[in-house]
Amino acid sequence: MKNKTSEINNLVKQLSRENFFGYEMVDYWDGDTAVLGLQKENIVVYISTFYSPESNHYDIIIEEFETGKILKSGENKSYGELIHDLQSFF
Repeated sequence: MKNKTSEINNLVKQLSRENFFGYEMVDYWDGDTAVLGLQKENIVVYISTFYSPESNHYDIIIEEFETGKILKSGENKSYGELIHDLQSFF
């Protein structure tokens, strides 16, 4: 993705190999280069590498787009934990 860190671009490559369908990459945080957004219908996922660059760990917030209600969040998650969280929504 343009204007994103190498960690986010590597994450995009990894996610492209996963079995997720029907989501789109969104960038509601264009000033934040360490964030990836995924959206499927009314669910938005915010994935950040800001606090753990080059460690392959992620902070995640999953929320309802229209209300901003947080459905799930976590810090310092491994790639496997991230995928597990995403699978419950995608």
